[in-house]
Amino acid sequence: MKISSPTYGLGDTLILTSVCKYFPKVFTVQLPPEKSQYSILFDHLAEVEICEKEKMTPFLGVGQGHFATRRLRTFFGDAADGLDNRPLVLYSDKESEIWASNFLKDKKNPCIMVKNCSKYWSETRSIPDDLFPVIVETIKKTHTPIVCQSSANYTKTEEIEFIDLDLKKYICLLRQAGFYCGANTGDEHLASAVGCRTVVYQPKDSENFQSTEWNYCHPNSIYLNW
Repeated sequence: MKISSPTYGLGDTLILTSVCKYFPKVFTVQLPPEKSQYSILFDHLAEVEICEKEKMTPFLGVGQGHFATRRLRTFFGDAADGLDNRPLVLYSDKESEIWASNFLKDKKNPCIMVKNCSKYWSETRSIPDDLFPVIVETIKKTHTPIVCQSSANYTKTEEIEFIDLDLKKYICLLRQAGFYCGANTGDEHLASAVGCRTVVYQPKDSENFQSTEWNYCHPNSIYLNW
């Protein structure tokens, strides 16, 4: 069975792993050529096919609520509402794991922090400019903040930071750090997928953002509104 996401962001793509983890190696996940780097998200979970968007088979699921649970209902019916709907990423490679370990070895209690989401959603979901420094200072009392950003939506900070970090390294860095604090965006879903504890800052529900569609009901996931 071939499946794809109707949209192609990191978080959207990771939602498919929430289904694939229950049916390992059953699905073929379709990705557009410009998102081929996301193939590694499905290591040990599914086959991947790179194809043009018009040939893809969008997988939307059933009903309302969390986007992952909607898709799980296709196979589990109402029982899907009780399943762990978090994404799962199993990717690892020796070089990236060693890089992450060497980088973190002198960082006490590392915390991966993300302020911004994509430019398209930034006005709604990026952490406000006046709030993020307050969060950073709070984190610095007990942890070492490491800010990860995209050059497409960059905000200067005075902290240790990475810009456009390679996805392979980012996966290993998140997994080894074990703690994410930041915006409700693809980075947060990736952090959840590798087992991080997450503290997520997000807007209140509105026409442009519904927390029930994205938030995970799990002890590792804490959500705070501004």
